[in-house]
Amino acid sequence: MAKKKEKVDHGAELERSYKQWEYLKVYGGSDPFYADGSNMNLVRNHIIYHKEKLKEQYGTDHEKYPEIYYRELPPEVRDSYMARAGEIRDKAREALEQYISDPDFHYLLANKELLTEKEAKKISLYNVIGYASGLARAIKAGDLITMRRHAGRPEGYLESFSVCTKRMKQIMEDKKKAPEQMEENEQFSLFQFGMETRKTR
Repeated sequence: MAKKKEKVDHGAELERSYKQWEYLKVYGGSDPFYADGSNMNLVRNHIIYHKEKLKEQYGTDHEKYPEIYYRELPPEVRDSYMARAGEIRDKAREALEQYISDPDFHYLLANKELLTEKEAKKISLYNVIGYASGLARAIKAGDLITMRRHAGRPEGYLESFSVCTKRMKQIMEDKKKAPEQMEENEQFSLFQFGMETRKTR
């Protein structure tokens, strides 16, 4: 048996949408790919939708309309609008300063040529190093969406430097051990071969 579809409370949805629009206007969101203006206009469309649904539901019986229905429709804004733009720029610059002074980041830059392309890809070396250069380009270009990704959580990117450094050091350590292991394996094989030949005599 098909599950009965729950009835949508369009009045409550309107309340939520208006609050969300106001929040985005003042505080902004955390969308990693779209600016606040784009999301505000999307929420505005939700408001229009729920108002239309209330009209379908109540028609000319205006006494049944919730009070929120009569609230003015928010204006359209530029899709590129970003709340707290100045704060985002300041925090992005602070994040970049943390990146370029981080010892793990310096280690990765200094030793990146010691890995083969395959090894570098395995630990996402160039992607990790690119976090800093990508942020620098974003600051120069005024790309607030990219800046916000770093301004909100620079610790996550710093952790990536640390993890990548540990993986690189492990690869370097394994490469140092490889000749010794090969020599031991060769000696062991020769010993086995000697035993086998003695047995066949």
